[in-house]
Amino acid sequence: MNPVDIYCMANQDRSDRVRWLLEEMGVPYKDHYLKKKLGDMNTLEYRSLNPMGRVPTINDNGTVIFESGAICLYLADRFPEAKMAPEINSPERADYLQWMVWSVGSLECVIARMFTHVSTPEETAVTHKFVKEQCEVLKLALIPVLARQEYILKSGFSAADIMLAAVLPGAWDYIVEPNPVIKAYMERLMNRPAAIKAKVFEMPVMA
Repeated sequence: MNPVDIYCMANQDRSDRVRWLLEEMGVPYKDHYLKKKLGDMNTLEYRSLNPMGRVPTINDNGTVIFESGAICLYLADRFPEAKMAPEINSPERADYLQWMVWSVGSLECVIARMFTHVSTPEETAVTHKFVKEQCEVLKLALIPVLARQEYILKSGFSAADIMLAAVLPGAWDYIVEPNPVIKAYMERLMNRPAAIKAKVFEMPVMA
């Protein structure tokens, strides 16, 4: 099997979830670390793969995809024997798609606001107040599900857990730490051998 080529800047940019999924599935991959300061993401060669000049991007034997959510959806279906995604006709397919998109949509978009550049302490305070309020709403979706089962799908661990766990640390103080159910869920995921091997939860080190 040819390795999946991953174009990234660090283990913990949004390529982390892609790498973790591939580790869980036992699919070989090769990292290509790009250096933004050297213009690696603006070359004609890389722009032919990702016109936006962003990461991650993968090349799976000629199939090129960018956007981490789309990549993980593709890979989980590409290797069905790994059972990282419910089959198309499975009753859980709708829940799976919902949580995959929720993680990079509703959840990650809110968390990203905390890392948006603001010019004054007052603006920072307003931003963090907004994020905290939104996290209170987001918790309402997570807690009932994780209170009755170990993973986001009743059938067990899936790519939806990878997507969720890769995003949640950004709101650790607001969502994870105050909620024992969510914290226990995160601890289960952080201790998975594939997550450790993929260095998902280590401090970022840029190439």
